[in-house]
Amino acid sequence: MWFERDRRGVHSMGLDRRAQRRYVAPETIAALEALPLRDLDALHDAMAELEADVLVTYDAADDSIDHDAEDAFALRTPPAGIAFPPVTSDFAAAFTAHVESLPRRWRIDGAAIAYEVVGSVLAPQLARERARRAATWRATARRQRGSRRTRRR
Repeated sequence: MWFERDRRGVHSMGLDRRAQRRYVAPETIAALEALPLRDLDALHDAMAELEADVLVTYDAADDSIDHDAEDAFALRTPPAGIAFPPVTSDFAAAFTAHVESLPRRWRIDGAAIAYEVVGSVLAPQLARERARRAATWRATARRQRGSRRTRRR
């Protein structure tokens, strides 16, 4: 995380899915994948709130910010030390506690990683659920309209 010289914001290094998973234990990913869709969606919302709450604590217009020191953190990935410990239950509390335990500089990165990892597990499940609903809707619509064979008889 770093503050821009223009005093317009705080930035976090964007990480791809593979890089994000370096900060989360494989057993945590497996436990997330086993969660029901509703619980996973609620966790994703909780992680979005956590990220917003952490972001509000930074003031980009603070005059005490040393922008020369901030330049050293620009476009730098978070250190491996912010990695999440293995979690298999009560994810929201565990992720929140871990993010709050991080040094202030890395809290937004930790919150972003938690949000993105949960989102990357959630996305395929949402896609499968949408496809299932669409298939159900199409089948129901055909039954209500009748098939072409039925109408031609």
